Amino acid sequence: MTVPETPYQVRRTPTQYRASRQIERILDAAARVVAEKGLAATTTADIAKAAAVSIGSVYRYFPDKIAVMKAVVERNTRLFQQRVTLAGAPAADWRTAVDRAYTAYVDMCRTDAGFRAVSGAGLAAGELDGPAEVDDPLAEAFADLLVRRFRFSDTAELRVTLLHCVTLGDVLVRLAFRLDPFGHQPTLAQAHRVIVGLVAEHAPS
Repeated sequence: MTVPETPYQVRRTPTQYRASRQIERILDAAARVVAEKGLAATTTADIAKAAAVSIGSVYRYFPDKIAVMKAVVERNTRLFQQRVTLAGAPAADWRTAVDRAYTAYVDMCRTDAGFRAVSGAGLAAGELDGPAEVDDPLAEAFADLLVRRFRFSDTAELRVTLLHCVTLGDVLVRLAFRLDPFGHQPTLAQAHRVIVGLVAEHAPS
């Protein structure tokens, strides 16, 4: 049986299908536990127990909890990008692309508690002990799309702005689902306005 590619940063690359599936189980468990307990309260032992593996198995692939969460964020970003790609024909303009991406993000937050609970924006905001991240894979993917397809200038200012978009959007969307299990519509609309407004400042004339 072919061993699936493991696109995450792991200590040891799996050479057997069973090991590759074990990594996925660890990430699934991490997302579930964070959705239940919160990011800061989750421990590596919690993740191992939820994944039905030994704590040594977690450490075989990840040095600490932060590394596990980074891998969950990487996987979430890939799932999100796949969702946007499958949404239909390529967007004709950047506003349509932003609308489509935002709708996909909200839908995934609505249907997947683990996706909603673990975000690169949360890591950037320092929700875990240790050095905070200063970037986010979703913001980087967003920047690459705007530069490659819609001719935005690839500047440091654009990339910082898109980090603002992802971070503010993440906070507001998570707030929307705390206010209403289905997503508080005024808060979701406000998040959308903030994101579009920030991106518009860098749109090519």
